[in-house]
Order: sequence, then C-alpha cells, then structure tokens
Amino acid sequence: MRPRGISPELKHDAATELVAPAAPLTVRPTFARIDTSVLVQNLGVVGAHVGPTCRVLAVVKADGYGHGATAAAHAFVDAGAWGLAVSLVEEGVELREGGIFAPVVVLGGVPPTAADVIVHRQLRPVVWSVDHLEMLGAAVTRAGARPLPVHLKIDTGMSRLGLLPRDLGAVLDWLARDAGRTIDLEGVMTHLACADDPDDQLSNARQLASFADCLGTIAGSGQQPRLRHVCNSAALVRFGGAHYDMVRPGIALYGAGSGADVELGGLQLAMSMHARVLGIRELPAGVRVSYGGRVQLTRDSRVAIVPVGYGDGYPRAMSGRAQMLVRGHRCNVLGTITMDVCMLDVTDLPDVRVGEEVTLLGRQGLDRIDLYELAQWANTVPYEITCGFSKRVPRRYA
Repeated sequence: MRPRGISPELKHDAATELVAPAAPLTVRPTFARIDTSVLVQNLGVVGAHVGPTCRVLAVVKADGYGHGATAAAHAFVDAGAWGLAVSLVEEGVELREGGIFAPVVVLGGVPPTAADVIVHRQLRPVVWSVDHLEMLGAAVTRAGARPLPVHLKIDTGMSRLGLLPRDLGAVLDWLARDAGRTIDLEGVMTHLACADDPDDQLSNARQLASFADCLGTIAGSGQQPRLRHVCNSAALVRFGGAHYDMVRPGIALYGAGSGADVELGGLQLAMSMHARVLGIRELPAGVRVSYGGRVQLTRDSRVAIVPVGYGDGYPRAMSGRAQMLVRGHRCNVLGTITMDVCMLDVTDLPDVRVGEEVTLLGRQGLDRIDLYELAQWANTVPYEITCGFSKRVPRRYA
C-alpha cells in the first residue's frame, strides 16, 4: 500500500525523502547578510569606549538579535568578550552545543525545572530570591559540582526582574549560611529603565544611587562580588561613571542604538536585508493594490513583486510608509504588506527586470535604508526589527 498523501509519481523516492531529507534548500531569493567582521569591529568600538579594565558581556539573546546567536557568540568571544548573555536557559544550552565555552549569563532567572540543567551546562544564572538560591544550591549538591557562579539582580526602579533593596538582607543571610559551599556570588547587577531618555535624569540618578547603596550593604555583609554591572548599550554611552567592572551591550554590538541620539560613534550595521524581484506587473491607472484596496494607482504603473512579508518579519505596520532600494533608488511599497510578498512601485525604473536585487535594509549604490527608518515606519524600536526577522529568512555570513 502506498503511503497516504504521497503522489504516485513520487512513490519510488518516498522512503528516501521521508527518512533522509536533503540538505536545507537555499533557493529562496530573500536573505539577510551578516558581516561577522563588523560584529568584531563593533565590539572593539565598545571596548575602546569603556576602557581596558572594563569587561564586556556581549548580549546574544533572541538569536543574537536576529543575527544568529552561535555565529555572533563565536565572533564576540574570539574578539575578546568576557562572556555572553542570554535570556533563556535554552539559549544558553544552544551556545554550549554550538561549541561556546565562555561564561554564559542567563538573564531570565531560574525556572523551577531548570536548576539541574544550569549546573550541568555550567551556565551562570541571574538570581533575585532565596528560592532561586535554594534550588541552585540543591542542584549543585546533587551533582557534586563546584560552587556555581551567580549574578544577583537588584530592582532599583525597573519593576520587572530583581529583588527590591528592602529584601536584600534575606539573600545575604542565606549566602552567609551557605558560606560559599554551593553558590559563588560572582556578580551584582541592576537595569536602568530610562537609560535612553535624556529628559529623565532623575529616574536614572535614583536608580544609580540605590544600586550604590546596595553595593555598600553587600560589602558590609562580607560578600565580595567580582563583577558589578549596570550599563546596556544606551547607558554605557550616557553614564561613564556607572561602567563599574563590566557592561552589557546588546544592540550596539550589532551596529545601532535604541535611538540615533544614544548610538555610540563608530558603529556599523552588521545586518543587511535583501530580496530579488519575483515578478513584474504592468497595471493601469485606477487599479487598487493589495488587501483592502487601500492604494489606488494614479498612473499606469510597473509593480515589482518582492518575496518578503510580515511572515518574514517585515512588519505589516510599515504599510503605506516603507521604501526599498532598487538600482540605488528608493521605491515605495504599495498597499498593505502581506504575509509573503510586497508590491513595489518601479514605474520610474522602466528597465527593472525579474531577478534584480532589492535592498530592504542596508546600502545599495549611494543610498542606504537604516534600522532607525524601519523602526520609525513600523512605530517600534530598532531591537524589534532585527529580532523579528524570522527563520524563513536565510542568514548568509561573510
């Protein structure tokens, strides 16, 4: 009996196809290009800014902000980053399985079922409760492992993760009872809620003062954490006095800031996004384009079909504002961005043909579409753009 769902013309190869699939296809004419030499250069820019005595914890969570976590991690570690930061235990395991042996700090805390994995994979969790410490201490004891380095997060005003300063005493009491048998307080950290807001000096000052007070309390208890860290990409630009022992850049390493006003000078964008024209439509004036017919052509038009859409992370919210580069010229995206394709007005470029390269992010000719433009068109932040490019978009590394 033929397997259900397999057509007769494929029956001879069906077993092979099901058991031993071919290597991943690379025929899709849409891709992101990642320049790992630019990642290395950006790490150097950050390192030069913070100075040789300040370590760099390179943030590679969310698949390296869409650049590929393992590839980015190798680039950063080889270039001298002290370690890497992820959000999830699973992300840390992915790095270990990708051959990364540098310190990996897990920013997202300690899920109840994760303690044994953290110890086995030698990850360095961020903790903020006695419950975290007890779970991890028990896992270290079960494994007969060396004391586990952890980083204590203090909530000085972000109101997200971390312990409140008033609860610091309970954690310090637990650490005193443990006496370093299972837990090594390697680091203490906080996170600034308004680091990229130049108009909110007071919030930042309050958080930094609160953190300094907590460091004093920790030192008074006899604990001597070796790594104190506060600054993300924006904060390391704006608060040189808060670099402490280590900084945690994310978006800066990939070539941008949370906004252009807090971008560190000398950075370059490591990612560019490209596609190739899939088809050309000759459409008369008066025709409405895409879902909802929100755009009506005012002239006879040549419309290029570009095989990228919100299913690839090209935000639908950019509809009516987005542009792409063809032959170095800006062309408007017409109508609603769909899941798989966009329509692009190339009427003023009458010689454009199927197969020509289109640049969605990056430089083509003398023009460039940068990350801030995409974020503005989508009414979001630059982080969301690169993180949002989906697994459907092949990454090509240079």
